[in-house]
Amino acid sequence: MNHFTKGIIDSIVELLYPNKCISCDKVLLKIEKEIGFCKNCAKKIKLVGPHYCLKCGVPVNNNEEYCKSCNSTSNFFIQNKAIFRYTGEMKNAMYRFKYANRRCYGKVFVYHAIKNYGSWIKEKGFDVIVPVPMYDKKEKKRGYNQAKVFADALSEVTNIPVADGIVGRNVDTVAMKQLNRLKRTKNLLKAFTILKNDVQFRKVLIVDDIYTTGSTLNEVARVLKDGGVKEVYGLCICIGQL
Repeated sequence: MNHFTKGIIDSIVELLYPNKCISCDKVLLKIEKEIGFCKNCAKKIKLVGPHYCLKCGVPVNNNEEYCKSCNSTSNFFIQNKAIFRYTGEMKNAMYRFKYANRRCYGKVFVYHAIKNYGSWIKEKGFDVIVPVPMYDKKEKKRGYNQAKVFADALSEVTNIPVADGIVGRNVDTVAMKQLNRLKRTKNLLKAFTILKNDVQFRKVLIVDDIYTTGSTLNEVARVLKDGGVKEVYGLCICIGQL
């Protein structure tokens, strides 16, 4: 671990909150606060691991470089990274983060993001972080955009500014939990728009909560590239199995 990554991780530990496990709400021991999970939940949490698609970040078999989807389709983003697999205890944590006002979880996720991808983030030299936008009415009803919360927490420890006024969401798309990749792509057509005609950033990191088929990330990346961005990457908290 290099000094850049270690320094960021140490600063996050000092700021870490909450004091309860983000999955089960058990009060954390001092030694557990660093990771945000109690001992029992930590055993069940699954990181993406060393074998993942070099394009989208989905877990793959040991001998595979790319998943089937990325082997057969092209994307507007160059690469996506994800921290956790979207299973079990992480589903509990993400539900609370999104719907129960547990915005403090953002710092826990950033701790793990830096621990796993701190060197990658530094190496890429991103100009800005762009959170996937929510539809205005939905964000007002919920009170916050979880992707923006994650982006702000990441910005605090990397000093990469957040630019949440570049891309807007035009429509409130239907829930996509049960939709396949093709239907998700159709559902997202014209869902996003560029809010600035000439974006003066060369390299952008899009952040979101959950990567399922990649349709959302890809559509935001397309809009950004249409607006003038040269390189687009992604970082998501969780990723599903395609």
